[in-house]
Parts: sequence; structure tokens; C-alpha cells
Amino acid sequence: MNAWKYLWVILCCFAIPAQADLRFLLPPVSSPAVMYAAFTPLAKYLSQSIGQTVTLRFSGNLESFYNAAEKRSAQIVLFCPIAYIRSAHQQPYYPLAGVIPSPGGNHSVIVVRHNSPIHNILQLRNRSFVMGDPACAASSLIPLSLFQEIGMSPKSFSAFRQSGSDQSALMDVAARFYDATAVAENVAEPYIRAGSLRVIAHAEVGPGDLLAASGEIPAVQRAKLTAALLSAQQRDPASIAALGALAVGFKPVSDGDYNVLRSLYKDIHGTNLAPRISDKAMTLGIPPAFTPIAAYRIFAPLQKVLSKATGYPIHLVIPHDEAAFVADGRSGLFDFALLTPRMVPMETRTMVAIAKSVPSRHIPGLAIVYRGNMAHSFKLSSNPLTVAFASPYCSGRIIAEKTLHRLATGHQLTWVADGSERAVFTALADGRATLGVVRTATVKALEKELPGTWSILTSAGAAPAWTLTANRQINPAIRAQARQNVLKLPLNTMGSAGFMRFNAIANG
Repeated sequence: MNAWKYLWVILCCFAIPAQADLRFLLPPVSSPAVMYAAFTPLAKYLSQSIGQTVTLRFSGNLESFYNAAEKRSAQIVLFCPIAYIRSAHQQPYYPLAGVIPSPGGNHSVIVVRHNSPIHNILQLRNRSFVMGDPACAASSLIPLSLFQEIGMSPKSFSAFRQSGSDQSALMDVAARFYDATAVAENVAEPYIRAGSLRVIAHAEVGPGDLLAASGEIPAVQRAKLTAALLSAQQRDPASIAALGALAVGFKPVSDGDYNVLRSLYKDIHGTNLAPRISDKAMTLGIPPAFTPIAAYRIFAPLQKVLSKATGYPIHLVIPHDEAAFVADGRSGLFDFALLTPRMVPMETRTMVAIAKSVPSRHIPGLAIVYRGNMAHSFKLSSNPLTVAFASPYCSGRIIAEKTLHRLATGHQLTWVADGSERAVFTALADGRATLGVVRTATVKALEKELPGTWSILTSAGAAPAWTLTANRQINPAIRAQARQNVLKLPLNTMGSAGFMRFNAIANG
């Protein structure tokens, strides 16, 4: 009997403990009742899929949410984009699946009252602005980046306050406490539909909400969770239907997708939120013409075909100005890069050309633009006439000079050299220049985000073709496959970038 007692003690001491519940942390985007009702079916479905109980946890405010997310514990977290890049900087988090939002959920809108005299973003200077949810890109980072594009900061407003929630910010504007706010389009939709608020700016958010797993969850369980989420619509449609307006499904996502928001965050707040996990990927350098979020949308087809050729995710890298872009390329920081004609000879030691863009036939290449929306009343009244252009690796000034001299007869031209096409728009917005020379594709992309902010006075010739290059260290066979994939892009897939197609370059 004593032997059996000893055996029982040994078995008790070394028995495998019961598997602990997996916490599913929800952010304070709505009331606890709404969040629990929406996510309980999904938690039950995940529990059945991975063989481990998933229990919901709710944080009543943003501070407690961050505190809970940054604890070293096995948990799944529903993140807004800014909350994700902040928490992933503190603790290892692995993206499981991206949230497919309801219509309008991946766009940020700046709204004013329906009868406001404000009709474009430039007219917000010296007005009052209230911020919404600081953890969501649509309410914070994206509007701040739009303000940065036109040379504005919080100091440019008569009052600038953080409300803490989107609903509070919307009600503050509707009640005339503030002139404007920014939130996700689907959040503002009831106010817009009722006619109490109207939109003056509209921008894509880029990568949106996601579910991520802490580093305490084993890789095998993370893989099961991802598979379950991506197949939830087919395997358990009721769990998706219960989410209502919060989500309509899930999609694949990687940490690198959020680098574009990390770049914006660093530009605006001066803080580098590098992730704690390493994401094996390759880079595609883009000249600083488009805003990072516009580039995220415009160059997605190119990223996709390069990823297929290399077998790795392709992350966009957009340095702040052209000089930094060339320096990074010469240092070998890009695996692939799009280069202007003047950049190509500067980077021949590290990069080799593999394809050349063919300009689109649907829009003129270069445009001469000015601030505002006064097409029928614009007059070249200032003398000398200041003209901003991208410098030093852009040929815009040379191409547009004849047109400008003909247009500005009797005016002396003073050229303002800025470091990028994006900087040209800022020079126009803050009054440092009267006219600017940019690619038509660039101003068309910005016009979608900020209608009525800039106008095209006239076209000014063909835009120089950008060349797709690959790092010389990349295996020649992979470079050849990348070139082949790029050449097979459907016609006008890159139309938003001003390209009709790519042509091959021999010996790439």
C-alpha cells in the first residue's frame, strides 16, 4: 500500500497541468454589452477550432487596454492600427488576421457642420479641431498626416483638443463646440446621412484593425488561430454575422503591412515604433511623391508580383526626401526601387535596372499646379513669380520651364527647390510658392484625399519614366522572375501612378 501511495504522490507532482484559458482582449470601442455580444460567438468558434477555451476580456478605457495588452500573458488582442504598433513595440505580437471592415471602415474623413463656411482642408487654419479615438489611425494619425502635407500642425489651429472617443468628437462638432473632426467614414456615416455633418477630406487608412497573438502563445496555436479566422466565414458564418458593423470577415495580414503607419508615426511624433518580432521581408523603395497611404494603395499590384517572384512579403519604404532616398539606395537598403532618370546613374553600384515604366496615355505627364480651387479666376499677379519643384533628382523644372515662360510673360520666375514632390504641395499650401511643377498622377492622387486644395493650371509635357531596379545582391534568376512578373501586369494596373505598363530592360 505504501508503494501505491508513493506512486500516487509522484504522479500528482509530475502530472501535466490543465491548459489555461486563452484570453481574448477587446478594446473600448463600444460598450461592454455590445462588445461581449458581438464577440462571444467568435470566441466559442475559436475555442472549438483550437481545442482551448477562449475567454473574453474587456478594457473600460484606453489606458487599461494598453496596460493589459502589454502584460506578458497568452492572449489574443483586437487592435486598432495605432494601438497595435504601440503595443507590438513593447511586447512581441504576431498578427493573426486583418479585420475586413464594414463599408467605409478603411477610410478616414474630416467633417464639418453642414452649414460651415469651411470647404477644404486649407480653410481649417486658425479654426478649432477636436480629435477622436487616439488609438485608431482614421481618427488620429491619418488626419495629422494630411495636415502635415499642407504644412499645418496642431499649433495651426485656434484650438486643438483630444476628446478620447469618436462619438464625443462628432457630437462636439455637431453641437458647434468645434469646427471639425476626423473619424472613420462608417462611424461618421449616420451624421452625414442625417445632413448634420459633411465631408471636406477623404483618405484611405491603409492597413486597418487586426487580431494579433502575444508571444506567449506557441507558434502551433497561432497557426491554428489564423486558419480558423480565415475560414470563419465558411465554417461558422453566424460568428461573423454577430460582429455586425464591427467587421464583415478576416483576411491575411503581416506585421510589415503596418510599416507605412510606423513611418507616418515617426514623421509626426518623432518616435520609432519598431516591432519586437522580426518579419522576414524584402523592401521596395518609392520616391517621395505620393503620401505613404496613397502609395500603399497605388503600388499594391507591384508589391504583389514582386512578392510572388521572391517568395517574401514586399514592404514599401518611402524616405522623406529625394536626397535621403538616393542615399538609402546607394547604401543597399532597398531590394527593389523605382528611380527617376536622374537617380538611376547615382545607384548603379548597388541597383540594376530591370524594367522601365511607360507613361499612361490617359493623363498628361506633368502639371503646373496652384493652391486652391479658382480655375476661372486665377491670375499671375505676383512678380517675381515663385515656382516650386522637386529637387535635386527630378527633371520637372527643365521640362516645364518653356511652358512657364510662355504662361508668365512679363513675370520674373524664381524657382523654389524642394526635396520632393510632396514638399512642393506644402510650399504651395504655406505660401512659399505661387505655382508648382509636379507629376499629374501625384496631384490626381492627392485630389482624391483633399478635394479643392490644389488645382491644375495647365499641363507641361511628358513626365520622366520611372525605372524599376533590383539590388545586385539578389540572385539573377530571382531578378529575372521579378522582371517577368512585372511585365505581365495587366494594362493600366499602375494607372494611378501614371504608368500604362512596364517595358523590359535587357541584362537586368
